Amino acid sequence: MSELVELSQGQLALNIFEPSEYKGDAILIHGFTGSKEDFDDIGPLLAEHGYRTFAYDHRGIHESPHSADGSTYSMEAYARDAIEIARRFNLSSPHLFGHSYGGAVAQRAVILAPELFASLTLFCSGPHSRENLGLSQVILERQVGKTMQVSWDEFAGVLYLSHKRRSLMEKRWLANDPLSILKQAKDLSTFSSVIPEVAATKIASHVIYGESDDAWPLAMQDQMAADLSAPVTVIKDAGHCPNEDQPEATAKVIADFWSTL
Repeated sequence: MSELVELSQGQLALNIFEPSEYKGDAILIHGFTGSKEDFDDIGPLLAEHGYRTFAYDHRGIHESPHSADGSTYSMEAYARDAIEIARRFNLSSPHLFGHSYGGAVAQRAVILAPELFASLTLFCSGPHSRENLGLSQVILERQVGKTMQVSWDEFAGVLYLSHKRRSLMEKRWLANDPLSILKQAKDLSTFSSVIPEVAATKIASHVIYGESDDAWPLAMQDQMAADLSAPVTVIKDAGHCPNEDQPEATAKVIADFWSTL
């Protein structure tokens, strides 16, 4: 059951997965057109590994309220949210994890508060904007001036026809603020690398991706790992969302890295 947490930039919807035996804390940041529910499979598994796990919706996404201030729909604003969640719950050196777009957000959170986090996991993410824009390009071309209901009917609904949680996909799509989705789509086409700044913090880092991830090129993710002096783990039989394709293997890889720190 999610809860609404009051932060300085507005409320966010949050899930907390509690461990029976506590080892540490972790904050999971979801990707573009995703939500906290992307971690419904691995959240409980990470808790079984001993990590109290926090997953939340970005502002204007799914169950987090929309904002009248468009400036709070940015990578930097979302990064401040992750920092504020850590401080709001008095977390002691939480591990920070970002999936896809969320990885870019997590990088910026580390730069803003390097002393706060124990580690950084970049999960099917990249160092800068990518050439393969996919759905973000479709949204930039077809979402402008339309409600989420119209875009669901015109092009989004068909993308989830065979999804095992199609009703959730529709629910969260319709709940999203179009401005938030458009701003994130624009980010994906324009954001610049901050990997040198992240590397300068010397934070312990880990790069993970599915063997058939089709977002950022795998060679680019490997180079990002090298630039961060980070190990690379490839999840077999998985694509851009190993958290859903192979949740048990993914949770183990994540937790095994955390346990070394």
